[in-house]
Amino acid sequence: MNYVTAIITSFTRSNSGDVTLKARGRSITTAVDAAEITRHRFMKELNIGTIKIGTEELRQQEGGTRNVSTIEITLTRGPPEKKKAGEGNTKTDSVPIQPRGLTSIEGVGSKRAEKLKSHGIHSVQDLAKLDPKELSEKLQISEKRVSKWVDEAKEILNK
Repeated sequence: MNYVTAIITSFTRSNSGDVTLKARGRSITTAVDAAEITRHRFMKELNIGTIKIGTEELRQQEGGTRNVSTIEITLTRGPPEKKKAGEGNTKTDSVPIQPRGLTSIEGVGSKRAEKLKSHGIHSVQDLAKLDPKELSEKLQISEKRVSKWVDEAKEILNK
C-alpha cells in the first residue's frame, strides 16, 4: 500500500499526466500489483501508457555477472492518447519500487527472516546498516553468507 500511496501522491502533487514505475528482479511483481491496485481501486481513470521490459547485467562480488529482469510501467491519467512514433511524454514522475521484506534477499527464507527479526532486524534497511561480522556471530552463520546478505540489502536500497 505504500507504493499505491506514492503513485496517488505523485499524480496529485504534480501537474504531470503520467507516472512511471520502475522495478527489477523480484520487485517486478510489486510494481505490477501497485499499478493494478491503484488503477482498479483508487484511480479508475488511469490507463497503462507503456510497458518496457529489459535486462540489466549486475556484477557479483565473487566475480562474474548475473542478469536481472527490469520493467517500466507508465500510468497515464484520462483516456489513452495516440502518439506518433518516437513522441514521448513531456514530464514523468518516477516511483521506484523496491522490495522491503527480508525474504527478498537471496538465501533468506521465512525461517531465517524470523531469526533475523528475533534479533531486531525487521527490514532490508535494518539489514543494510549492520556489520556482517557481528551479525554472523549473533546468528551463528558464516560471515561470508551474512556479508552477501548485507551487500544485497545495500544494493537493493541503492537502486
